[in-house]
Amino acid sequence: MKILGAIFFLLSFLQFGYADDSGLSVKDAWTRPVIIEGRPSALYFTLHNNTDNADKLIKAVSLLANSIELHVHKQENGIMTMEQVDDIPIPAHETVMVEPGGFHLMVFGLTQKLAVGDEFPLVLTFTNAGNITVVAKVMKNAPVMEHDHMDHKN
Repeated sequence: MKILGAIFFLLSFLQFGYADDSGLSVKDAWTRPVIIEGRPSALYFTLHNNTDNADKLIKAVSLLANSIELHVHKQENGIMTMEQVDDIPIPAHETVMVEPGGFHLMVFGLTQKLAVGDEFPLVLTFTNAGNITVVAKVMKNAPVMEHDHMDHKN
């Protein structure tokens, strides 16, 4: 398990090395604690697309989960519903918040508990940007995110 952790740690540096203002980047990834192994969780983050091309998040995988699905919450007739989606669109030169109440990733079949302070490594696959390795922090509450002048979509 230590080797696996080291591999994800090294891969995370590759992601952050390319997560600059010239391409697609993933920031502020986090998930809530799960105290009962096997219970579902959700993942949240911010996507910045600083390219001239729209992109889509189409897949997420982690060695710590059996599956990760892309989901969205929708308000219909006064009722909040959640449904699985095929992708999360990221328009060119825009920011997409993957957050509670909107687009998010549902994590199923966790292989271990997630305590505050733990890290959850995963790989996000995009149509154009390819694979980006991310390490989400396990937190009780969402991190304080910097606001900028970009449009926010969800």
